[in-house]
Amino acid sequence: MKYLITKALNLGAHFYDSFLKLSMDEQKFRWEIIELANLRGDEKILDIGCGTGTLDLMIAETLDKGSIYGIDVAPKMIEVARKKALRKGKKTDYQIGSSTALPYEDNYFDVVFTSLIFHHLTLEEKTKTLREISRVLKVDGKYISAEFGQFPDNFFHGIILKFSRSSGLLHGLYPTQLMDNNGLYIEKEINGPLLGGDHQVIYRVLKKE
Repeated sequence: MKYLITKALNLGAHFYDSFLKLSMDEQKFRWEIIELANLRGDEKILDIGCGTGTLDLMIAETLDKGSIYGIDVAPKMIEVARKKALRKGKKTDYQIGSSTALPYEDNYFDVVFTSLIFHHLTLEEKTKTLREISRVLKVDGKYISAEFGQFPDNFFHGIILKFSRSSGLLHGLYPTQLMDNNGLYIEKEINGPLLGGDHQVIYRVLKKE
């Protein structure tokens, strides 16, 4: 599954920003995520599945003494993100890597972000990712999640699910028990935008138990 996702993201890396501008109000979407974190300005922040780094550059505008780390499975995405950060004069630590095996120490980050990555993951990968988020997050830290909820029960999505039994599409974002089992609990949950007309994005603020 990870190989197919990486290949697709690499192929689309240089068109990714343009695609998002056509499909959604990206600036509004990203700022709503940032506002949920209620940042002080000195946090150590991780963006998992950072893509081309748009969220990271926006976060950088709110930080005084903090630091931003980004990780993505697609080398081309990281390449674009690094170039964008260099052009903007922003210092960001980018790495190529998987959400299921984060290359960071335990209790390292004040805030972790994910946005629209969980639908790419199998149920096993979701479980490992949540376990890793819990591991690298400080005890008093926050996990800000902007992910799809359960996909609509209609004919079109029924066809997709029929041919994607091992895909995260089958499980929506993630079952609540996965959060509980990995030491995370929901502090706040609100509905975000509808993408494509019927794909509900759910914003969540999670804390480490």
